[in-house]
Amino acid sequence: MIGGGAVATRKALTLCEAGAKVTVIAPEISEELSQAASSGSQLSLARRSYLGASDLADADIVYAATNSEAVNETVAGDARSIHRLVNVATDGTMGSFVSMATHRDGQVTIGVIAGGRPKEAMQIRDSIARRLRQAERD
Repeated sequence: MIGGGAVATRKALTLCEAGAKVTVIAPEISEELSQAASSGSQLSLARRSYLGASDLADADIVYAATNSEAVNETVAGDARSIHRLVNVATDGTMGSFVSMATHRDGQVTIGVIAGGRPKEAMQIRDSIARRLRQAERD
């Protein structure tokens, strides 16, 4: 996982919950990721900038989830150059796969893919989640 903000946090923690070992590389890492790393062995942190394809060599899957389009694009290119699957959180068309915008509420899980447009997928997901919460109140 390249990036340590809100999107990277959500993706990294979801992967850890599924049993994956995750390494997060970012100069700034969320408090939630820091706490998770200190309490479990699934998550490791490297508080530094992305250095290039060598950072991806041990990865099976790469997530570019920074707030910089230029860094995300570089990560995607580096991942492709060493034949790794890559997800670019800000632009699904730049990666080799997209992940769903998901919402979980009890036993209900909703996943939305919007043709490589993550912002639209999140808006649709949030709209459905609001309707579910409203239906529960009614």
